[in-house]
Amino acid sequence: MRRLKILSVLFFGLMTGFAGGQSISDTIRIKEIQVLAKRKVEEAGLKITRPDSLQLVSFLTTDLSELLSDYSPVFIKSYGRGSSATASFRGTAASHTQVLWNGMNLNSPMRGMADLSLLPVFFTDEVYLLHGGSSMTKGSGALGGSIHLENTPDWNSSFKLEGLAETGSFHSRKGFFKVQLGGRQFQSSTRMFYDGSENDFPFYNSGVIPKRSDTLKNADYRKAGILQEFYLRHLNDQVSSLRFWFQKSDRNLPQLMSYQGSEREEFQKDEQFRAQYDWKKYSDGLNYQFFTGLNTTRLNYFRATPAFQFVNEDSRSAETSFLNHLRIFKKFDEKTWATVSFDANYHLVESMNKQTESGYKKDRWETSLLLNLHFKPSDQFAAFILMRSENYDKQVVPLIPSAGLEWQVLRNLPVILRSNLARNYHKPSLNDLYWLPGGNPDLQPEDGYTGDLSLAGDFVFGQMVFRNELTGFLSKIENWIVWQPAASGAYFWEANNVKDVLSRGVEYQLNAALDWKKFRFHSGGNYAFTATSNLNAARSVDESRGKQLVYIPKHKGAFYFSTTWEKFTLKYDFSGVGKRFTKSSNHESPFEQVLNPYFLSKIAMDKRVDLNDVSFNMKFTVDNLFGQNYQSILWRPMPGRFYTLSVAFKYRKP
Repeated sequence: MRRLKILSVLFFGLMTGFAGGQSISDTIRIKEIQVLAKRKVEEAGLKITRPDSLQLVSFLTTDLSELLSDYSPVFIKSYGRGSSATASFRGTAASHTQVLWNGMNLNSPMRGMADLSLLPVFFTDEVYLLHGGSSMTKGSGALGGSIHLENTPDWNSSFKLEGLAETGSFHSRKGFFKVQLGGRQFQSSTRMFYDGSENDFPFYNSGVIPKRSDTLKNADYRKAGILQEFYLRHLNDQVSSLRFWFQKSDRNLPQLMSYQGSEREEFQKDEQFRAQYDWKKYSDGLNYQFFTGLNTTRLNYFRATPAFQFVNEDSRSAETSFLNHLRIFKKFDEKTWATVSFDANYHLVESMNKQTESGYKKDRWETSLLLNLHFKPSDQFAAFILMRSENYDKQVVPLIPSAGLEWQVLRNLPVILRSNLARNYHKPSLNDLYWLPGGNPDLQPEDGYTGDLSLAGDFVFGQMVFRNELTGFLSKIENWIVWQPAASGAYFWEANNVKDVLSRGVEYQLNAALDWKKFRFHSGGNYAFTATSNLNAARSVDESRGKQLVYIPKHKGAFYFSTTWEKFTLKYDFSGVGKRFTKSSNHESPFEQVLNPYFLSKIAMDKRVDLNDVSFNMKFTVDNLFGQNYQSILWRPMPGRFYTLSVAFKYRKP
């Protein structure tokens, strides 16, 4: 019976479609050529990370957290397979990372953050990151950085059908489908996905006495979604886009591995609907963009103790955001450009705990005005000066400045010096202000000051292309919001502005490609050193002063290597995360205060077969190759070695 289920899943892969504009195969069909183009003037002076097409293909069946964990310096805090995952740029909190989909902010106005595990890579065509102050060009609030997901039409294809089915350990099943049709004036794209797993993996339980082998229970999950896109080219250099995204997830939440009480029932259900209309007009000296969008989330969290017939919590929340953006880009001459943009957003949140009959209903208006001046006096030098003003909750932030430059010091040496300085701020979430009990309406926004300096170079040595970038950064965040036990001694926790945090460190990224005879080699990697410390704690009463923030590793890195011969590809990924403290004092005990470093390896093999206009691909992957026993979050077990097998096909008609 089990074999029959596996065969049926593989058959589904041959009858459906796959890949967000790309084949599942890592194979490059033609010899690599260099395409040299001028960098966009709007990007001069910005620290940007872009996973390349090979990286996107490798992780197309995963969620966004897994892609960024391996292919960026960003640290991902994950509660396990299928569970919540958030991003931390340069030692900042999850709420200091903004996630934008085609310019629309997806961060929850209630919680202030975005769950990356609910964002499938399959639903995007391009992913890029803006680090530190570079994020100010797209909006405020990203004290650490921002993540951008973009969808683009393929005007060169009249019909495309792609699909994939994947089966793996722990009764995991995935299915993906994409159909695209249209022509040079109109395009329609439909994508669907399903991701489900019993997630019942074995693990070594070090959280109980005596320690023992165990199996994760109550951790199954189901996710499914559909993304529909329409694109229209007008005759007068205009493009209109209409997008609809609906998604649901149903996740059971396992108990901590250290928990030994009565069995609990705990689950979370999420439902998102997003819609966006986008209009762009292009001309020689003046470009316009306008979009309006709707982003809604419905969340149900439930926890009970069946043995005592007692419901601990039954909370429902509804979030609705209306987002509007107008951008004008003006070229004055060959050396001077300007960007002006205006945003007007409205958020409504209603949260209610049915068990305690407590909650709140609040709304928020936000407006923002941006002026960004771009200068390029020569081919070797470019700079920008940015000024932003914002208004929210009847408060005005009159001036949020940023500036950056990009300089090729020597004309004959392909090395770029890049620098960026900015002030930024992050407003409290509605939970921070109004959650009952513990919300604090008197909270001040978090102020951030950040700067970075980069050296980047692209070099060609015969058949080898080598790209790398080294960045040093320094940031200070004042009025950091922390939830801590109530000062009155009450049983609940409350939000306060209690920290000034200094973060400094180094980021390094590299990428290399080599063609040799019938082989093509490709490799890349990243490393981040991040030191963070709380500056304003009194030494005599607070041992967190000068200590590394909890769950922020000082060291984090990854490396991958792939080789392609004919239509066969072998790829190896390696990643490592350093020690993380779970107490602000950084005290270490033999039992629970420190999460040890871990190192993970993954190997993937795939083979492509071409039959006229149809290509088939089979891929086999082994994750956690050496069976590393590790925890990303204290007492949340992670799986040992596990396997996946996928079958994909792609048909394209020019």
